[in-house]
Amino acid sequence: MPFTLRLVYHSLRAALRAGPLFLIAWVVLVPATDLERERLSAVSDTAFPAGLRSMRTAQIIVAVAPSKTYELIGEFVAPKVPPYMIRFAMLQMAAGNVIPPSATPVEEPFSARDIEGPRFIRVD
Repeated sequence: MPFTLRLVYHSLRAALRAGPLFLIAWVVLVPATDLERERLSAVSDTAFPAGLRSMRTAQIIVAVAPSKTYELIGEFVAPKVPPYMIRFAMLQMAAGNVIPPSATPVEEPFSARDIEGPRFIRVD
């Protein structure tokens, strides 16, 4: 096989591996920017506010997916929902309207089993 053809093949293969890896790393590992925090109505010192990963995933879908994607999502997830409503929901999620601003994180319930000191019984 000629060198140029191998070079093209391996370059394309590397790009197809690096592209999804880059997108997954952006969604999972990169902290929120100031604009994303503002869109999610989050506190300014929060690195990963609630709804950040959903918003970024919706941004990728809106930017890349063709209109047929919304029809397929509608067929598999909610058959009675028209595709334009699914597209509208994705656009809203991409804009940062993932969770209502009044929603507060659920705190852990108080347990009487939380004790100070060691968590074992000493047998005399």
